Amino acid sequence: MQDEAESAPADDEGAVPARQMPLGIVIARIIIVSGMAFSAAFAIFFLVGALWLPALFSIAATAVFVVLMFAIERSAEGKAG
Repeated sequence: MQDEAESAPADDEGAVPARQMPLGIVIARIIIVSGMAFSAAFAIFFLVGALWLPALFSIAATAVFVVLMFAIERSAEGKAG
């Protein structure tokens, strides 16, 4: 029974080290996700109120935040890899 306990690998041996993300990328992700959520919420709010022009601007802002998220993720992959 002791042989099995000795031959079992420790948890730390097979663990993959966690990637360290730069603080700037983490902050950018938080800001972009928050901006995307607020602009999408405003778009829904304006659409419910039948305010078409502000809704269109909010939808455009949401699309800008989505594009920024893709750009930040691509940048993060390049810096981490």
